[in-house]
Amino acid sequence: MLRLSCAVLAAVFAMNMQAQITPLNNAQPLLEPAQAEVTLAQQIIDRSGLLSLSQQVKYSAQQFIQGDQTINHAQHFAIAKSLAQRWTEEAWQQRLLRLIESMPVAQQQAILQQLMQPSIEAAQQKEKQAIAIQYSAEYQRYIDKLRQRPPAASRWQLVETLDKNSGFSQMLIKARAAVIKDISRQVKDWQVASTWQADTQQEVLEFLFYAYRKTPNAELQGIANSFNQPDLSAFYSAVRKHIN
Repeated sequence: MLRLSCAVLAAVFAMNMQAQITPLNNAQPLLEPAQAEVTLAQQIIDRSGLLSLSQQVKYSAQQFIQGDQTINHAQHFAIAKSLAQRWTEEAWQQRLLRLIESMPVAQQQAILQQLMQPSIEAAQQKEKQAIAIQYSAEYQRYIDKLRQRPPAASRWQLVETLDKNSGFSQMLIKARAAVIKDISRQVKDWQVASTWQADTQQEVLEFLFYAYRKTPNAELQGIANSFNQPDLSAFYSAVRKHIN
């Protein structure tokens, strides 16, 4: 069932992506040189790491429906098709572009400057590397050890502070709520586990532990503090509100 879910979701996401990209090949470029604010918006997206949320939505759908014998092949396809309309990387990027471009240029510049700070850039790199192997055996071995031998309370507090300041788990919870809504529309009487929000937050915390496993406490505190900068904090808050 898991293989079927993954194959269906991946295929429909890919089909929808191609349908969106092909017409653009003969159209005017999305980013004209004269449109400085569009280029600025794209830089913000590239540096923010937010595009990875598209992949997380696909993985979330797989997690929710894997092994569920009440969901048939046709429903798998319908769920994937519905999600693909808003959650391919291209579709999600266009939504982010519209959001950022609605902000004053001065605000966009401030956000970009904060994203370019060394602490934030280092954080994004660590998280990209973790995302690349998030579903590997190596990653799972680390998580198993983390659960068996939890780190010191002070380390837990630092990771929780990073999550709170960045709003990462709340962002993923909102994305998964959108997935749940789509599945519920396609499958009558389908119910998600009542613990899904707490499970999501725990999953994010474990991911952050892995991503920053070699990061000293002082550096991790600095990264957490960086997300408290007013413009950057307001930006991620606006993105969370934009997820549906």
